Amino acid sequence: MSTIDDPRLLDGPPLPPGPARATATTGWLGRLGRGLRRLTLLTLMGLVLAGIVHILAVLLIPALAERDAASAYASLGNGGHAELVTPAPTGLPVMAEADPSSVSAVCSYDLGTGPVRVIAHIGSLPLGLTLHRRGGGVVYAITDRAAIRGVLEFVVMTQEQLDERLAQDEEGETSRELRVVSSSPQGLIVARVMLRRQADRSEAEALATSVACGPVD
Repeated sequence: MSTIDDPRLLDGPPLPPGPARATATTGWLGRLGRGLRRLTLLTLMGLVLAGIVHILAVLLIPALAERDAASAYASLGNGGHAELVTPAPTGLPVMAEADPSSVSAVCSYDLGTGPVRVIAHIGSLPLGLTLHRRGGGVVYAITDRAAIRGVLEFVVMTQEQLDERLAQDEEGETSRELRVVSSSPQGLIVARVMLRRQADRSEAEALATSVACGPVD
């Protein structure tokens, strides 16, 4: 036997026989196929779960909407003045943004019967007013720094009511009333008075409940 014919002197390891190589290739392809099937199954499961969550969220929207502040306090303030909600009245939930260093009172409004006028007389304690539409969301906010001669006053209305009022304004005359458009016919006016000290609570409650909210004359 010549030296060149000696298989021990050839470079590299000997190649596996044909059937063994085919078996290794088949095993690798099998593992790849199983991995792809597992990935596909997990993806489909994720899509189905996301679909279920979306459907549940849509179905729960009406129930969740009834739990917003404007819905919870819809019966308060119908007498023409804001009513205290700190502490929360019996049977009603505590305000989500309740602050022990402030006093809050609310007036609900329904623009289905016409615009609503809000009047607040400022005092020695900081006062702020916010409008919350039914379903959630702040429509408007103002503080006592915008008061004119010690009074905050504005009219809440729908876009249609604003258009009617603009049409009634005399040509060339600029209306002096502040008009706020609510994106929802129902909502809540929240009066919040900040306390400098706990001894101010009685004064703060009187100031918050003095906020008037009623139909426009």
